[in-house]
Amino acid sequence: MDESGTTWKPSLSSFMGMDWPVRSLWPEITSLYRHGEELKELKSSLEQLEKLQQKIFEEIQQIPPSQEIYPVACTMEKEGSGFSLTLDTKDFCPEELSVRQVGRKLHVSGKSEKKHEDGKGSYSYRTQEFRRVFDLPQGVNPEAVTCSMAGGKLYIQAPVNQPSEAAERMLPIDCQTVNTTQPERAEAQHDTSATQTTLSNLESTEYRVQPSAGQS
Repeated sequence: MDESGTTWKPSLSSFMGMDWPVRSLWPEITSLYRHGEELKELKSSLEQLEKLQQKIFEEIQQIPPSQEIYPVACTMEKEGSGFSLTLDTKDFCPEELSVRQVGRKLHVSGKSEKKHEDGKGSYSYRTQEFRRVFDLPQGVNPEAVTCSMAGGKLYIQAPVNQPSEAAERMLPIDCQTVNTTQPERAEAQHDTSATQTTLSNLESTEYRVQPSAGQS
């Protein structure tokens, strides 16, 4: 109420004027709120994706590397001068190969494990393995087997035993003394004594021969 007694009533337009800045910013506030919610959802999705990726990596590490039985080409030759075995081992290093001899059998094996990367941070392992068993032919000296590697090939060689020539030699005759028993020795000594006595008697008789009566 003013001095004239008139009551002052604020008009609706004045209230609208006071609230207008807030109402004018409401669309921007709503947009920021929605943007914040979207960021929260994106962060949650990234966390779930990271957990899933970690789980996948753990499962991959538990999976054994792929293994492959490697077919090895080999060539076996036996000539008059020796025995030769050649294996194609171009995918193996010398330290990845093993040659074990058991009697007249050769156990040849190899195992190679290599890591492959795709250039994107992922990698895999590949294992190649082979095992072969060979019998040494007759006539081959098992103590003379040798192994060598050159040009990606494994060479196993051994000479053939050469028959020795028949050399002339003298064979000694081993003379052994025959051991006789005690009775045999006594009998032999008795026979010897009797023979000596007979000879003595003969000698005595010979010396006792007298001239005949017609001879004086």
